[in-house]
Amino acid sequence: MGDEYLNDVADQLKGMDEAARKEAAEMAKKAEEMDKALSGYRSNTAFFIKTMSIIAIIFAAFHFYTGGFGMFTAIRQRAIHLMFALWICFIKYSANKNKGPNKEPVLPYVYLGIILYGLIAIPLISKVWNNHHNFGVEAAIIVVIAAIMFVARKLTLKQRIKENLASENRPMWYDYLFMLAGAVGCIYMAINTDLILQRAGFVYTIDQIMGLMLLVCTIEATRRSIGNVLMGIGIFMLLYCRFGFVCGGIFWHPGFTFPMIIRHFVLTDAALWGTPIGVSASYISLFLLLGAALHATGLAELLLKVAKGLVGHFVGGPAKMAVVASSMFAMISGSSTSNVATTGVITIPLMKRTGIPAPLAGATEAAASMGGQVTPPVMGAVAFIMAEFLGISYVKIVVAAALPALLYYVSVFTMIHFESHKIGAWGLKKSEIDPTWKHDLLTKGFLLLPVVLLVYMLVKGYTAMASCFYSFLLAVALSFVRKDTRLTVKKFFGIFDQAGQTLCVVAVPSAIAGFVEGTATLTGLTPSITKVLTDLSNSNMILTLLITMTMCLVLGMGVPTVANYILMTIMTVPTMISVGVMPLAAHLFCFYFGIMSELTPPVAITSYTASAIAGAPFWPTAFNAVRLAAVAYIVPYIFVFNTSLLLGTQPFTPQLFIVIITAALGSLSFAIGMAGFIRRKMFLIERFAICGFAVLLITPDHIQDLIGLAGIAFIVAMQWIYKKNPKNYIPPVKPKEAA
Repeated sequence: MGDEYLNDVADQLKGMDEAARKEAAEMAKKAEEMDKALSGYRSNTAFFIKTMSIIAIIFAAFHFYTGGFGMFTAIRQRAIHLMFALWICFIKYSANKNKGPNKEPVLPYVYLGIILYGLIAIPLISKVWNNHHNFGVEAAIIVVIAAIMFVARKLTLKQRIKENLASENRPMWYDYLFMLAGAVGCIYMAINTDLILQRAGFVYTIDQIMGLMLLVCTIEATRRSIGNVLMGIGIFMLLYCRFGFVCGGIFWHPGFTFPMIIRHFVLTDAALWGTPIGVSASYISLFLLLGAALHATGLAELLLKVAKGLVGHFVGGPAKMAVVASSMFAMISGSSTSNVATTGVITIPLMKRTGIPAPLAGATEAAASMGGQVTPPVMGAVAFIMAEFLGISYVKIVVAAALPALLYYVSVFTMIHFESHKIGAWGLKKSEIDPTWKHDLLTKGFLLLPVVLLVYMLVKGYTAMASCFYSFLLAVALSFVRKDTRLTVKKFFGIFDQAGQTLCVVAVPSAIAGFVEGTATLTGLTPSITKVLTDLSNSNMILTLLITMTMCLVLGMGVPTVANYILMTIMTVPTMISVGVMPLAAHLFCFYFGIMSELTPPVAITSYTASAIAGAPFWPTAFNAVRLAAVAYIVPYIFVFNTSLLLGTQPFTPQLFIVIITAALGSLSFAIGMAGFIRRKMFLIERFAICGFAVLLITPDHIQDLIGLAGIAFIVAMQWIYKKNPKNYIPPVKPKEAA
């Protein structure tokens, strides 16, 4: 987040009454503090904030140029991409993750020691010792380096305590070394790409040194910006490549020497420069620029105002506003945490003021925002990588994902409606809704035209990069139609600043995710895992899906969606395909559950963010979010067994309309069962029954549809025939302030 986030929130507070503005501002500040504690970014001085902004602007401008005017060689472009990301990361994120002035991390010194060892030992091994290592000298080098790092850490800790650096306000001395090492390695690759490719696999001493620096810097940057889990996965992959001979059974391989690992991981586009960072350097960079441009022109503010005007006065209006705003904001975001941080500071205070408990308010925003990554046309970063893996156009993935996304939002909106009636929530007064929203929609609706152009160009077969590039140009041009949407010089450069800094936390995990891809291609890991999973599931499709879902949810705890999806693609998709799952359905299955891991306890980063903003306990917020998003745990199974829910995968027929209608009714009915209310509170048996009938409706089968419709109609009719509530339910009384 940072200052630009607080400025964006301030813009959205315009037009609100004083009390609401104050409450939303407090929520924004709380979100900022929570994000700082969670991510560990520094409270940099003005000089370093400006320095980071300049780097981010150049970073985004580089991708604007390569996306619109000319592509570099793949490895060259990706090396420059990683260099900028590493610079921003080492300036922005603290090595000690803001753990206090008495804490000095150990790992940065370990990694610096490894780099220093490589600078000394690799030339000796290559040119002096050859095949006869002098292990005594090598051990002495290690001891000396360890002693230097030990003393350096003690002195740095002493200085940290002296200056009370609980939250650093500038990079530490070792950050400059990491930035230097990363820059040297990336520049070396960018300059020598053609020569390296011409060598056809020969690895020189300088290649090994540069490769070591790049791998180590990427691992340390991952630890800071993402966390220990993904860092650990990256380290494990490297160790498995080197010491696979210690593994038993099908995971055994003879092991690869350090030069061979460097050749595969760094000197080719199979690992560090593989598909994940390639997608980050091409598609995602431009989409982030487009999203930042749409945000700067005031589209996010307009969407919030329109959502408030459309549904704010209904029962549970602010909660419905959160769902509508998040579904629309998903078009320009594709990030659940971004949705929460942007819309949550406005919607959560309004929800609490209209009778919705804090845990449910946070859960509503988390569940609504989570849908951003499964909602076309943006769908986060994974959709682009999926297109590369499957070898199909991005638009086919967008079309296939459209109906499941619709089902998700139908379910969440319906559940909010009946949940609001059950708890006695109310809507906003007419005086609390800005009456100018219709006028703004008419006069500023043109801000949506870049999204329309994006979709049009994708459908017409233009590349995602070209579509995004021209949509960005249109967004900038349209901003000058009105004075209040016009992009000033400061706002224009702010677009590049925001996109560049956001791109940092996409590029780094993409680079480390390439380690997994590289390990799979170097060691043959994928067939081994496929065999294990096939044996575990006994080639049973249901068991295979359950195992895959569990792995996605567990691995997703602390791992970004991009890395989660790549891991699952390598480990489980081949097994799913082998038991009969259509490839696109298999990839989307992993995609969905990778995203749901952000909502599923015990980590549930999206719920954690929303609970912090709402001032609510984490666990009630997380469980409510899972309940609200429950249909997202069901739909992936259904589209695996009947791919007609994935539009475009089968020929168009009139029956497709029936599939869409029954699926929507099924999602609506499932939401009613999870809410447990229509005209009265439902008994437990009624809730189980209507959820079961709803699943039959979502499953595209005529006989099951008829059974589902009949069962749901009977349960709904009972709400009018039998009006007695369960004993433990006391109907809410509408308070005076709701009148």
